[in-house]
Amino acid sequence: MLAASACLTSAAFYQEPESKKGILISGQESNMLQDIVNLGCKQAICNLASYQNVNSFDPLAQMCKSNGITMTMILLNNFGGNPDLLPVSSPVEGTGNYAFNVSTAAGEAAVRAYARNVASHYSNTVSNWVIGNEVNDAVTWDYSGVMDMDEHAAQYAKAFRIFYEEIKKANSEARVFIPFDMRWNAKYADGSARYTVKEYLPKLNEHLKDLDYGIAWHAYPVHFFTKPEFLDDDGISFDLDTPNINLKNMDVLTSYLQTPEMLSPSGQVRHLILTEQGFTSACENGEERQAEAIRQAYEIVKANPYIEGFYLSRQVDAQSQENAGGAFGLWTRNPNASKDETPQSKKLAWSVYQSLN
Repeated sequence: MLAASACLTSAAFYQEPESKKGILISGQESNMLQDIVNLGCKQAICNLASYQNVNSFDPLAQMCKSNGITMTMILLNNFGGNPDLLPVSSPVEGTGNYAFNVSTAAGEAAVRAYARNVASHYSNTVSNWVIGNEVNDAVTWDYSGVMDMDEHAAQYAKAFRIFYEEIKKANSEARVFIPFDMRWNAKYADGSARYTVKEYLPKLNEHLKDLDYGIAWHAYPVHFFTKPEFLDDDGISFDLDTPNINLKNMDVLTSYLQTPEMLSPSGQVRHLILTEQGFTSACENGEERQAEAIRQAYEIVKANPYIEGFYLSRQVDAQSQENAGGAFGLWTRNPNASKDETPQSKKLAWSVYQSLN
């Protein structure tokens, strides 16, 4: 059984993906796991929250292991688990995810224990680990209460190093990634602590350049809640002053990662995976437009040798995203089902994505 074998430390495991094609799962029911195989996806990604049981994704891990699919796990911090992991004592309105607490000795010990537990459990099944979500957004997705960019970067780097150390102890071949949104140089008008990646990544690199960390990028269209197209996006240029980096100008990011200061300790270009991008069908002629956007996006990804994975968000439409216009799934959802992201019918994009290799 996976639950037993996954707890045994594997000195070196990495499932080399057979293709770049991946998907964010919508559930672990047998039909949803089989859907990943039917789509021909060679990579799959999931979100493990700190309040969930560590073994919550054993079904996915077993399926991926059996089918030679590369598994990527995102580690998120939320209320409901060990309070020592959290940087605040009560939920903060408007916050989606919290930073891992390394500001106290108890917090640091809790983070290391959690990292060790998760890394050990999935040591021979998870190939890629993503620590947090869009960490350049210190307001919504990596909240610690710290708003100063330098201090926030130092704290995230400290937490990342703990996870990196424990993951590498459990599996020396695993890869560990830092996640960013697409706002390369786009600032919020309110001046809040939603840092641009152009400012924030160099600060993280100062702390972590001795580690073989990778980049997990979110390459959404600029207007992702209103239309799936991205090749006509505004807010995009082809230089390092571009407000955003997505699939229209991904070469800007991969060129930047080839600069000497951004190379890994071994002198290699850092690993890059595109862990979250969705293309909505909630618009006029939406299914056709969504399918074409996905096709165009994947062709760009295939042509760029520095991109190692492309993860569509998601198998099935999610109600919360649908309410905002983001019908990103390859399936419509059943609005009468008791569980969100229950599939109802395949969209055109399902067949198109299946055909891509």
